[in-house]
Amino acid sequence: MKMITSHCTGHEADRMTSSYKKMKVLIVAANREKYPDPVFPLGAAYIAQAAEDAGYDTAIFDACFSDNPAAELGETVKKNCPDVVALSMRNIDDVAFPHFQDYLPYYKELVQAIRKTSGVRLVLGGSAFTIFPQEYLAELGADYGIAGEGEYAFITLLKQLSNNSAPSEKLIYSEKIRDINTRPYPLRKGFAVEMYYERSGCLNIQSKRGCALKCCYCTYPVIEGSAYRLRSAASVAEELSYWANRGIKYFFFVDSTFNYPENYARDVALEIIRLKLNIHWTGFFAPKISSPEFVDICLESGLTSMDLGTDAFSSSVLKGFKKNYTVDDIFHACNILTEKKVKFNHSLIFGGPGETYATMEETIRNVDKTAPVSNIAFLGIRVYPNTAIAAYMPPEVQIGLKPVFYFSETVKDGMVPWLVDRLKNNRKWLIPGTGQGTNFKLFEHLRRKGQKGPLWELL
Repeated sequence: MKMITSHCTGHEADRMTSSYKKMKVLIVAANREKYPDPVFPLGAAYIAQAAEDAGYDTAIFDACFSDNPAAELGETVKKNCPDVVALSMRNIDDVAFPHFQDYLPYYKELVQAIRKTSGVRLVLGGSAFTIFPQEYLAELGADYGIAGEGEYAFITLLKQLSNNSAPSEKLIYSEKIRDINTRPYPLRKGFAVEMYYERSGCLNIQSKRGCALKCCYCTYPVIEGSAYRLRSAASVAEELSYWANRGIKYFFFVDSTFNYPENYARDVALEIIRLKLNIHWTGFFAPKISSPEFVDICLESGLTSMDLGTDAFSSSVLKGFKKNYTVDDIFHACNILTEKKVKFNHSLIFGGPGETYATMEETIRNVDKTAPVSNIAFLGIRVYPNTAIAAYMPPEVQIGLKPVFYFSETVKDGMVPWLVDRLKNNRKWLIPGTGQGTNFKLFEHLRRKGQKGPLWELL
Protein backbone atom coordinates (compact mmCIF):
# COMPACT_ATOMS: atom_id res chain seq x y z
CA MET A 1 0.00 0.00 0.00
CA LYS A 2 1.40 3.37 -1.00
CA MET A 3 1.28 5.75 1.94
CA ILE A 4 0.69 9.49 1.87
CA THR A 5 3.58 11.44 3.32
CA SER A 6 3.27 14.60 5.39
CA HIS A 7 5.84 17.30 5.97
CA CYS A 8 6.83 16.42 9.53
CA THR A 9 10.47 17.02 10.33
CA GLY A 10 12.75 14.62 12.08
CA HIS A 11 10.52 11.58 11.96
CA GLU A 12 10.02 10.71 8.31
CA ALA A 13 12.88 8.20 8.16
CA ASP A 14 11.35 6.34 11.09
CA ARG A 15 7.82 6.51 9.77
CA MET A 16 8.23 5.70 6.13
CA THR A 17 10.89 3.00 5.99
CA SER A 18 8.25 0.55 4.80
CA SER A 19 5.49 1.17 2.29
CA TYR A 20 3.41 -1.30 4.27
CA LYS A 21 3.50 0.75 7.45
CA LYS A 22 0.09 1.59 8.90
CA MET A 23 -1.36 5.00 8.20
CA LYS A 24 -1.19 7.05 11.40
CA VAL A 25 -4.36 8.82 12.51
CA LEU A 26 -4.74 11.33 15.34
CA ILE A 27 -8.26 11.85 16.68
CA VAL A 28 -8.68 15.24 18.37
CA ALA A 29 -11.61 15.71 20.75
CA ALA A 30 -11.78 19.49 20.89
CA ASN A 31 -14.44 20.12 23.54
CA ARG A 32 -13.17 21.92 26.67
CA GLU A 33 -16.45 22.96 28.29
CA LYS A 34 -16.42 21.60 31.84
CA TYR A 35 -19.34 23.31 33.56
CA PRO A 36 -21.39 22.12 35.20
CA ASP A 37 -19.53 18.92 34.27
CA PRO A 38 -17.12 17.77 31.56
CA VAL A 39 -18.80 15.56 28.96
CA PHE A 40 -16.95 12.54 27.63
CA PRO A 41 -16.41 12.90 23.83
CA LEU A 42 -18.48 9.90 22.83
CA GLY A 43 -18.61 10.78 19.12
CA ALA A 44 -14.83 11.00 18.89
CA ALA A 45 -14.57 7.66 20.70
CA TYR A 46 -16.79 5.99 18.09
CA ILE A 47 -14.60 7.37 15.28
CA ALA A 48 -11.41 6.29 17.06
CA GLN A 49 -12.80 2.78 17.55
CA ALA A 50 -13.75 2.56 13.88
CA ALA A 51 -10.25 3.65 12.80
CA GLU A 52 -8.56 1.18 15.14
CA ASP A 53 -10.85 -1.66 14.06
CA ALA A 54 -9.99 -0.87 10.42
CA GLY A 55 -6.30 -1.39 11.19
CA TYR A 56 -5.05 2.20 11.39
CA ASP A 57 -2.48 3.31 13.93
CA THR A 58 -4.80 5.46 16.02
CA ALA A 59 -3.86 7.98 18.71
CA ILE A 60 -6.01 10.33 20.82
CA PHE A 61 -5.66 13.97 21.84
CA ASP A 62 -8.39 15.04 24.23
CA ALA A 63 -8.35 18.78 24.92
CA CYS A 64 -10.82 18.75 27.81
CA PHE A 65 -8.37 18.73 30.71
CA SER A 66 -5.48 20.44 28.93
CA ASP A 67 -4.08 23.68 30.39
CA ASN A 68 -2.90 24.88 26.97
CA PRO A 69 -4.64 22.75 24.33
CA ALA A 70 -3.27 24.50 21.22
CA ALA A 71 0.33 24.25 22.36
CA GLU A 72 -0.04 20.67 23.60
CA LEU A 73 -1.81 19.63 20.40
CA GLY A 74 0.98 21.13 18.34
CA GLU A 75 3.55 19.17 20.31
CA THR A 76 1.51 15.99 19.95
CA VAL A 77 1.31 16.37 16.17
CA LYS A 78 5.02 17.14 15.98
CA LYS A 79 5.89 14.10 18.10
CA ASN A 80 3.49 11.56 16.57
CA CYS A 81 3.69 12.84 12.99
CA PRO A 82 0.29 11.49 11.90
CA ASP A 83 -0.80 11.23 8.30
CA VAL A 84 -4.30 12.45 9.10
CA VAL A 85 -5.66 14.57 11.94
CA ALA A 86 -9.42 14.29 12.56
CA LEU A 87 -10.76 17.26 14.53
CA SER A 88 -14.05 16.45 16.25
CA MET A 89 -16.07 19.53 17.20
CA ARG A 90 -18.97 18.97 19.58
CA ASN A 91 -20.35 22.46 20.25
CA ILE A 92 -20.66 25.67 18.24
CA ASP A 93 -21.19 27.82 21.34
CA ASP A 94 -22.62 27.38 24.83
CA VAL A 95 -26.14 28.72 23.96
CA ALA A 96 -26.15 30.65 27.25
CA PHE A 97 -27.75 33.99 26.39
CA PRO A 98 -26.92 36.79 27.14
CA HIS A 99 -23.35 35.91 28.14
CA PHE A 100 -22.71 33.23 25.54
CA GLN A 101 -19.32 31.96 24.42
CA ASP A 102 -18.49 31.36 20.74
CA TYR A 103 -15.96 28.52 20.20
CA LEU A 104 -14.83 29.43 16.67
CA PRO A 105 -11.73 31.40 17.82
CA TYR A 106 -10.68 28.39 19.89
CA TYR A 107 -11.11 26.00 16.96
CA LYS A 108 -8.98 28.33 14.84
CA GLU A 109 -6.20 28.13 17.45
CA LEU A 110 -6.23 24.34 17.26
CA VAL A 111 -6.08 24.34 13.47
CA GLN A 112 -3.23 26.85 13.48
CA ALA A 113 -1.30 24.61 15.88
CA ILE A 114 -1.81 21.63 13.59
CA ARG A 115 -0.83 23.53 10.46
CA LYS A 116 2.20 25.10 12.10
CA THR A 117 3.85 21.84 13.01
CA SER A 118 2.84 19.59 10.15
CA GLY A 119 1.51 19.33 6.63
CA VAL A 120 -0.81 16.46 7.48
CA ARG A 121 -4.29 16.26 6.07
CA LEU A 122 -6.93 17.76 8.35
CA VAL A 123 -10.46 16.32 8.47
CA LEU A 124 -13.29 18.05 10.34
CA GLY A 125 -16.29 16.30 11.88
CA GLY A 126 -18.61 16.20 14.86
CA SER A 127 -22.06 17.54 15.65
CA ALA A 128 -21.02 21.20 15.41
CA PHE A 129 -19.50 20.62 11.97
CA THR A 130 -22.58 18.71 10.81
CA ILE A 131 -24.78 21.74 11.51
CA PHE A 132 -22.49 24.23 9.72
CA PRO A 133 -20.27 22.16 7.40
CA GLN A 134 -19.64 24.73 4.65
CA GLU A 135 -19.07 27.54 7.12
CA TYR A 136 -16.52 25.60 9.17
CA LEU A 137 -14.68 24.41 6.07
CA ALA A 138 -14.38 28.01 4.90
CA GLU A 139 -13.35 29.37 8.31
CA LEU A 140 -10.88 26.65 9.25
CA GLY A 141 -9.45 25.77 5.85
CA ALA A 142 -9.45 22.02 6.38
CA ASP A 143 -8.66 19.51 3.67
CA TYR A 144 -11.90 17.59 4.20
CA GLY A 145 -15.01 17.58 6.33
CA ILE A 146 -17.52 14.83 7.08
CA ALA A 147 -21.07 15.95 7.84
CA GLY A 148 -23.05 13.31 9.71
CA GLU A 149 -22.00 10.00 11.19
CA GLY A 150 -18.37 9.29 10.46
CA GLU A 151 -17.69 5.69 11.40
CA TYR A 152 -17.90 4.45 7.81
CA ALA A 153 -17.35 7.68 5.87
CA PHE A 154 -14.09 8.42 7.69
CA ILE A 155 -12.73 4.94 7.04
CA THR A 156 -13.65 5.23 3.37
CA LEU A 157 -11.78 8.55 3.20
CA LEU A 158 -8.72 7.05 4.90
CA LYS A 159 -8.66 4.22 2.36
CA GLN A 160 -8.87 6.72 -0.49
CA LEU A 161 -6.05 8.80 0.94
CA SER A 162 -3.85 5.78 1.54
CA ASN A 163 -4.36 4.69 -2.07
CA ASN A 164 -3.60 8.15 -3.45
CA SER A 165 -7.16 8.40 -4.75
CA ALA A 166 -8.24 11.39 -2.68
CA PRO A 167 -11.75 12.67 -3.46
CA SER A 168 -11.99 15.98 -5.27
CA GLU A 169 -14.84 17.25 -3.11
CA LYS A 170 -13.81 18.55 0.29
CA LEU A 171 -17.23 18.21 1.89
CA ILE A 172 -18.48 14.65 2.38
CA TYR A 173 -22.06 13.95 3.45
CA SER A 174 -22.23 10.55 5.08
CA GLU A 175 -25.24 8.29 4.88
CA LYS A 176 -27.07 7.37 8.05
CA ILE A 177 -26.06 4.01 9.48
CA ARG A 178 -29.32 2.09 9.18
CA ASP A 179 -28.46 -0.61 11.70
CA ILE A 180 -26.33 0.87 14.47
CA ASN A 181 -25.96 -2.60 15.99
CA THR A 182 -23.42 -3.36 13.26
CA ARG A 183 -20.98 -1.00 15.01
CA PRO A 184 -19.40 -2.15 18.29
CA TYR A 185 -19.57 0.22 21.23
CA PRO A 186 -16.28 2.08 21.74
CA LEU A 187 -13.85 0.82 24.36
CA ARG A 188 -12.62 4.45 24.71
CA LYS A 189 -8.94 3.50 24.60
CA GLY A 190 -6.62 6.47 24.90
CA PHE A 191 -9.23 8.63 26.65
CA ALA A 192 -9.07 9.58 30.33
CA VAL A 193 -12.20 7.63 31.25
CA GLU A 194 -11.45 7.59 34.96
CA MET A 195 -10.86 11.35 35.04
CA TYR A 196 -14.15 12.01 33.28
CA TYR A 197 -15.89 9.75 35.78
CA GLU A 198 -14.24 11.56 38.68
CA ARG A 199 -14.93 15.07 37.34
CA SER A 200 -18.44 14.50 35.93
CA GLY A 201 -19.75 11.87 38.31
CA CYS A 202 -20.98 9.57 35.55
CA LEU A 203 -20.14 8.02 32.20
CA ASN A 204 -22.28 8.75 29.17
CA ILE A 205 -24.05 6.02 27.19
CA GLN A 206 -26.03 6.25 23.96
CA SER A 207 -28.81 3.72 23.39
CA LYS A 208 -30.30 5.17 20.21
CA ARG A 209 -29.73 7.71 17.46
CA GLY A 210 -32.20 10.05 15.83
CA CYS A 211 -35.36 11.67 17.14
CA ALA A 212 -38.89 11.40 15.75
CA LEU A 213 -40.20 14.41 17.68
CA LYS A 214 -40.85 17.72 15.91
CA CYS A 215 -39.57 20.34 18.36
CA CYS A 216 -39.16 23.57 16.42
CA TYR A 217 -35.62 24.36 17.58
CA CYS A 218 -33.92 20.98 17.85
CA THR A 219 -30.89 19.84 15.85
CA TYR A 220 -31.15 16.14 16.73
CA PRO A 221 -33.12 15.36 13.53
CA VAL A 222 -30.59 17.43 11.54
CA ILE A 223 -27.60 15.60 13.01
CA GLU A 224 -28.95 12.08 13.56
CA GLY A 225 -32.12 11.89 11.48
CA SER A 226 -35.85 12.07 12.20
CA ALA A 227 -36.37 8.35 12.83
CA TYR A 228 -35.19 6.33 15.82
CA ARG A 229 -32.40 3.85 15.22
CA LEU A 230 -32.21 1.60 18.24
CA ARG A 231 -29.38 -0.45 19.64
CA SER A 232 -30.46 -3.81 20.95
CA ALA A 233 -31.24 -3.73 24.65
CA ALA A 234 -28.71 -6.55 25.08
CA SER A 235 -25.96 -4.45 23.47
CA VAL A 236 -26.70 -1.48 25.74
CA ALA A 237 -26.66 -3.66 28.84
CA GLU A 238 -23.44 -5.32 27.67
CA GLU A 239 -21.74 -1.93 27.43
CA LEU A 240 -22.99 -0.97 30.90
CA SER A 241 -21.72 -4.29 32.25
CA TYR A 242 -18.31 -3.75 30.61
CA TRP A 243 -17.82 -0.49 32.51
CA ALA A 244 -19.47 -1.66 35.72
CA ASN A 245 -16.89 -4.46 35.87
CA ARG A 246 -14.22 -1.74 35.69
CA GLY A 247 -15.54 0.20 38.67
CA ILE A 248 -17.87 2.67 36.95
CA LYS A 249 -21.31 2.51 38.56
CA TYR A 250 -23.10 5.69 37.51
CA PHE A 251 -24.27 6.37 33.95
CA PHE A 252 -26.04 9.08 31.98
CA PHE A 253 -28.12 8.23 28.91
CA VAL A 254 -27.43 11.00 26.40
CA ASP A 255 -30.25 10.05 23.99
CA SER A 256 -32.45 12.97 22.97
CA THR A 257 -35.12 11.44 25.22
CA PHE A 258 -34.53 8.14 26.98
CA ASN A 259 -38.24 7.28 27.34
CA TYR A 260 -39.12 7.53 23.63
CA PRO A 261 -40.08 4.97 22.47
CA GLU A 262 -41.19 3.94 25.95
CA ASN A 263 -41.41 0.22 25.15
CA TYR A 264 -37.79 0.25 24.06
CA ALA A 265 -36.73 2.14 27.23
CA ARG A 266 -38.57 -0.48 29.24
CA ASP A 267 -36.65 -3.25 27.45
CA VAL A 268 -33.31 -1.59 28.25
CA ALA A 269 -34.24 -1.29 31.92
CA LEU A 270 -35.42 -4.92 32.05
CA GLU A 271 -32.15 -6.10 30.52
CA ILE A 272 -30.21 -4.20 33.21
CA ILE A 273 -32.34 -5.93 35.82
CA ARG A 274 -31.85 -9.33 34.21
CA LEU A 275 -28.06 -8.95 34.33
CA LYS A 276 -28.18 -7.71 37.96
CA LEU A 277 -25.76 -4.92 37.12
CA ASN A 278 -26.19 -2.99 40.39
CA ILE A 279 -25.66 0.42 38.78
CA HIS A 280 -27.15 3.90 39.05
CA TRP A 281 -28.28 5.92 36.08
CA THR A 282 -30.17 8.97 34.85
CA GLY A 283 -30.82 10.75 31.56
CA PHE A 284 -32.97 13.10 29.53
CA PHE A 285 -36.70 12.35 29.63
CA ALA A 286 -39.74 13.82 27.95
CA PRO A 287 -42.32 14.80 30.61
CA LYS A 288 -44.86 12.30 29.29
CA ILE A 289 -44.95 9.01 31.19
CA SER A 290 -47.58 6.38 30.54
CA SER A 291 -47.79 4.72 33.95
CA PRO A 292 -46.23 4.30 37.38
CA GLU A 293 -45.21 0.78 36.35
CA PHE A 294 -42.72 2.15 33.82
CA VAL A 295 -41.08 4.21 36.57
CA ASP A 296 -41.03 1.18 38.87
CA ILE A 297 -39.05 -0.80 36.28
CA CYS A 298 -36.62 2.09 35.80
CA LEU A 299 -36.14 2.39 39.57
CA GLU A 300 -35.47 -1.33 39.92
CA SER A 301 -32.80 -1.05 37.22
CA GLY A 302 -31.00 1.78 39.04
CA LEU A 303 -32.70 5.05 38.04
CA THR A 304 -31.90 7.87 40.47
CA SER A 305 -33.46 10.92 38.80
CA MET A 306 -34.96 12.36 35.61
CA ASP A 307 -33.92 15.48 33.74
CA LEU A 308 -37.23 16.49 32.17
CA GLY A 309 -37.11 18.38 28.88
CA THR A 310 -40.19 20.37 29.85
CA ASP A 311 -39.22 23.55 27.95
CA ALA A 312 -42.42 25.40 28.92
CA PHE A 313 -45.38 24.91 31.26
CA SER A 314 -47.90 26.93 29.30
CA SER A 315 -50.15 25.46 26.62
CA SER A 316 -49.63 28.23 24.07
CA VAL A 317 -45.83 28.06 24.31
CA LEU A 318 -45.79 24.26 24.18
CA LYS A 319 -47.79 24.58 20.97
CA GLY A 320 -45.27 27.11 19.64
CA PHE A 321 -42.46 24.69 20.43
CA LYS A 322 -44.41 21.97 18.55
CA LYS A 323 -44.33 19.65 21.56
CA ASN A 324 -46.25 16.39 21.56
CA TYR A 325 -47.25 16.72 25.22
CA THR A 326 -49.55 19.03 27.16
CA VAL A 327 -49.57 20.85 30.48
CA ASP A 328 -51.70 18.01 31.86
CA ASP A 329 -49.13 15.47 30.65
CA ILE A 330 -46.39 17.30 32.54
CA PHE A 331 -48.43 17.41 35.75
CA HIS A 332 -49.26 13.71 35.35
CA ALA A 333 -45.58 12.78 34.92
CA CYS A 334 -44.49 14.92 37.88
CA ASN A 335 -47.22 13.44 40.09
CA ILE A 336 -45.96 9.93 39.31
CA LEU A 337 -42.37 10.92 40.04
CA THR A 338 -43.34 12.59 43.31
CA GLU A 339 -45.33 9.51 44.35
CA LYS A 340 -42.33 7.30 43.53
CA LYS A 341 -39.90 9.69 45.26
CA VAL A 342 -37.89 10.21 42.07
CA LYS A 343 -35.89 13.42 41.97
CA PHE A 344 -36.50 15.49 38.85
CA ASN A 345 -35.33 18.69 37.20
CA HIS A 346 -37.20 20.86 34.72
CA SER A 347 -35.11 22.08 31.79
CA LEU A 348 -36.82 25.16 30.37
CA ILE A 349 -36.52 27.70 27.57
CA PHE A 350 -38.05 31.14 28.00
CA GLY A 351 -38.89 33.36 25.05
CA GLY A 352 -40.21 30.82 22.54
CA PRO A 353 -43.03 31.32 20.03
CA GLY A 354 -46.14 32.57 21.78
CA GLU A 355 -44.28 33.62 24.93
CA THR A 356 -45.68 36.57 26.90
CA TYR A 357 -45.06 37.84 30.41
CA ALA A 358 -48.28 36.04 31.40
CA THR A 359 -47.08 32.70 29.98
CA MET A 360 -43.71 33.07 31.71
CA GLU A 361 -45.51 33.67 35.00
CA GLU A 362 -47.73 30.67 34.26
CA THR A 363 -44.69 28.46 33.61
CA ILE A 364 -43.01 29.55 36.85
CA ARG A 365 -46.22 29.05 38.82
CA ASN A 366 -46.86 25.59 37.38
CA VAL A 367 -43.23 24.56 37.89
CA ASP A 368 -43.48 25.53 41.55
CA LYS A 369 -46.63 23.41 41.92
CA THR A 370 -44.71 20.28 40.89
CA ALA A 371 -42.01 20.85 43.57
CA PRO A 372 -38.96 19.81 41.50
CA VAL A 373 -35.50 19.54 42.97
CA SER A 374 -34.26 22.20 40.52
CA ASN A 375 -34.93 24.07 37.30
CA ILE A 376 -32.40 24.97 34.60
CA ALA A 377 -33.61 27.85 32.43
CA PHE A 378 -32.17 29.04 29.13
CA LEU A 379 -33.09 32.44 27.74
CA GLY A 380 -34.07 32.56 24.10
CA ILE A 381 -33.65 29.91 21.42
CA ARG A 382 -30.31 29.51 19.68
CA VAL A 383 -31.33 29.34 16.01
CA TYR A 384 -29.80 26.74 13.69
CA PRO A 385 -30.38 26.13 9.98
CA ASN A 386 -32.83 23.45 8.84
CA THR A 387 -34.95 23.83 11.98
CA ALA A 388 -38.52 25.13 12.03
CA ILE A 389 -37.62 28.11 14.22
CA ALA A 390 -35.25 29.39 11.51
CA ALA A 391 -38.30 30.38 9.42
CA TYR A 392 -39.33 32.79 12.20
CA MET A 393 -36.23 34.93 11.74
CA PRO A 394 -36.26 38.11 9.60
CA PRO A 395 -34.64 37.57 6.17
CA GLU A 396 -31.85 40.01 6.94
CA VAL A 397 -30.68 37.92 9.91
CA GLN A 398 -27.88 35.56 8.94
CA ILE A 399 -28.07 32.20 10.68
CA GLY A 400 -24.47 31.10 10.95
CA LEU A 401 -21.59 30.41 13.29
CA LYS A 402 -22.11 33.66 15.15
CA PRO A 403 -24.89 32.91 17.68
CA VAL A 404 -28.35 34.23 16.82
CA PHE A 405 -31.25 33.88 19.27
CA TYR A 406 -35.00 33.92 18.78
CA PHE A 407 -37.26 35.74 21.22
CA SER A 408 -40.97 36.27 21.06
CA GLU A 409 -41.66 39.86 19.99
CA THR A 410 -43.80 40.38 23.08
CA VAL A 411 -40.98 39.76 25.58
CA LYS A 412 -37.70 40.18 23.69
CA ASP A 413 -36.83 43.64 25.03
CA GLY A 414 -37.50 43.11 28.72
CA MET A 415 -37.50 39.38 29.34
CA VAL A 416 -34.00 38.99 30.78
CA PRO A 417 -34.24 41.65 33.53
CA TRP A 418 -37.81 40.53 34.31
CA LEU A 419 -36.75 36.91 34.86
CA VAL A 420 -33.64 37.86 36.80
CA ASP A 421 -35.77 39.94 39.16
CA ARG A 422 -38.57 37.37 39.32
CA LEU A 423 -36.27 34.46 40.17
CA LYS A 424 -33.59 36.17 42.24
CA ASN A 425 -32.71 34.46 45.52
CA ASN A 426 -34.54 31.30 44.43
CA ARG A 427 -31.98 28.53 44.87
CA LYS A 428 -33.98 26.07 42.79
CA TRP A 429 -33.47 28.09 39.61
CA LEU A 430 -30.25 27.92 37.62
CA ILE A 431 -29.87 30.34 34.70
CA PRO A 432 -26.57 29.65 32.88
CA GLY A 433 -26.74 32.85 30.80
CA THR A 434 -26.82 35.10 33.86
CA GLY A 435 -24.75 33.01 36.24
CA GLN A 436 -27.59 32.45 38.71
CA GLY A 437 -27.05 29.19 40.55
CA THR A 438 -23.79 28.35 38.77
CA ASN A 439 -21.43 28.11 41.72
CA PHE A 440 -18.46 26.54 39.93
CA LYS A 441 -16.27 26.34 43.03
CA LEU A 442 -18.99 24.41 44.82
CA PHE A 443 -19.37 22.08 41.83
CA GLU A 444 -15.64 21.33 41.84
CA HIS A 445 -15.63 20.82 45.62
CA LEU A 446 -18.45 18.28 45.44
CA ARG A 447 -16.74 16.32 42.69
CA ARG A 448 -13.44 16.27 44.61
CA LYS A 449 -15.36 14.75 47.51
CA GLY A 450 -16.50 11.95 45.20
CA GLN A 451 -20.09 13.04 44.60
CA LYS A 452 -21.62 11.08 41.72
CA GLY A 453 -24.61 11.82 39.52
CA PRO A 454 -26.10 15.17 38.46
CA LEU A 455 -25.26 17.94 40.89
CA TRP A 456 -28.75 19.43 40.66
CA GLU A 457 -29.93 16.38 42.64
CA LEU A 458 -28.30 17.97 45.70
CA LEU A 459 -30.22 21.26 45.59
